[in-house]
Amino acid sequence: MLIKKQDRKEIKRSEAVTIFEYELTSKGLGFAIAKINGKFPKTGWTMNTVCEGIYYILKGTGTLLLDNKEIKLEPGDVYLIEPNKKYCIIGENLELAEPTSPAWYPEQQEFTK
Repeated sequence: MLIKKQDRKEIKRSEAVTIFEYELTSKGLGFAIAKINGKFPKTGWTMNTVCEGIYYILKGTGTLLLDNKEIKLEPGDVYLIEPNKKYCIIGENLELAEPTSPAWYPEQQEFTK
């Protein structure tokens, strides 16, 4: 299955985050590219209750705040985010590839203060 760059779906999640979703036919696997320049979410935390995701850093730098830790991210790094883990991310021209399993869907994402 080939999805061309021009066929991806652009989703503006916030002022700081743009997602480019590659819609696969599989419900078991999802793929997106995220561009983050600022904090997501803007306030508080987010958590995926079902999906686990891998952040593969393509460009830029960032800080992932998870489990009371600050994790520095730079190109070439990979980080697995497991379900039910509260986190936020601060990016500086950060671009990451994000495969998810199962495919990410909005209803399973929660936001907290």
